[in-house]
Amino acid sequence: MFHCTILFRLKPGIPLDRVRGARQSLQALVETLPGVEHFSVTHNLAADSKGFNLALFSTFENQSACEIFLRHPEYQRVWHEDLLPVVAEHVTAQGQGD
Repeated sequence: MFHCTILFRLKPGIPLDRVRGARQSLQALVETLPGVEHFSVTHNLAADSKGFNLALFSTFENQSACEIFLRHPEYQRVWHEDLLPVVAEHVTAQGQGD
């Protein structure tokens, strides 16, 4: 298993419906892309979130499946059309798991 977590800091003043739309677009990808074992998009509830208020938690069959996912045209479309307009900053963590 390969894990990938992306934390997003949203731009100030973004309407909630726009955030929901970006979240739904990300979640819809799990149904269309291969190699994804777990995929969850949620508000970051951590007390020390450092302002990163949206989180994408995902698990893939292997690292290659993750790389394919992140390069996939549908993910890239969602990234450019839905996320970039609302995201001020993001940070990614990845690792091999059991």
